[in-house]
Amino acid sequence: MLKYFDSAYFQRTVVLVAFAALSWLPAFLLPAQTAVSGQAPPLYRAFLFVSGNHVFIHLSFAFSLTIASALLLNQIATEFGITEKISQLALFVFILFSSSLAGYTAMSQVIAVNFLMIFFLRWSFRVTETKEHIPLVFNASFVVGAAALFYLPAALFILLLWIALLVFGVGQWRNFIVSLTGVSLPFLFVFTWYFWFDETGGAYDLLLSSLRFHVPELSNFRPADLTIVVILSALILVSIVKTNNSLMERNINLRQMLIVLLNYLAIAFALVLFFSDNYAGSLLLAIPASLLLASTITGAKNTKWYEWSVRLLGVLILFNQYFRLFYAA
Repeated sequence: MLKYFDSAYFQRTVVLVAFAALSWLPAFLLPAQTAVSGQAPPLYRAFLFVSGNHVFIHLSFAFSLTIASALLLNQIATEFGITEKISQLALFVFILFSSSLAGYTAMSQVIAVNFLMIFFLRWSFRVTETKEHIPLVFNASFVVGAAALFYLPAALFILLLWIALLVFGVGQWRNFIVSLTGVSLPFLFVFTWYFWFDETGGAYDLLLSSLRFHVPELSNFRPADLTIVVILSALILVSIVKTNNSLMERNINLRQMLIVLLNYLAIAFALVLFFSDNYAGSLLLAIPASLLLASTITGAKNTKWYEWSVRLLGVLILFNQYFRLFYAA
């Protein structure tokens, strides 16, 4: 299976989109409530207002964003040499992650955040390609601010941008000032809106609600969910260890990008652990985990363990998604 997706033919993309559609089909047959972590932030509330209570619109938008995110992420993996060859592995792994847990194939704040963070990664990685860093830093930081208007804890990804600037050797003070300006602008627009309509109290309540610590509970997990989580966790841990052990063997640009991705994974894990009150938040791990795992598989001499793990994971995901239809009946 991995060898099949270790190339970039169009039919591979069609197969992956079909697998994603098959995984999401039970969500359309048995729609779940649109996931909201805490009080809805401004842009997410605007989306819910425009789309109304039409769950199928929410699901269609969520599925479209997921596929678009997967395609863009795979382009980044290929463009910046993270997979070291043209393949569909990042696309494949991201779709597995985003379709993994039954009940969370639905519209959520994190799906929108992930879509925006892919552009953040592109602009962050490109700072090594030009001497004009300021436009790229501003764009990346502005995207973080926009993502925070969907899911307020995502504002902490500004730390990732600062880490990236230091890792890529462009940590001049001007870039940090520009990053603070970029991430602040979306908040300035929103708070101007709240102030103009005399809703500053609502903004304060939103801030407290969004930054309240939450620890997700495992009580709602079925055995299949736990098995999927264990396999995904094992794959992520292996990719972290393998990436860390092989950093010095990589060229300097790839090494820097992998260090940024490891920090991305650490920050995303902290957000999931402390700020997510449901497991839709675990999708924050999908981008860095997919890129790290795709890079690890590409560089592995023996992929049998990955092959069987991914096959089992694919079967469990489909079983788990469709089992809830019978469980609901």
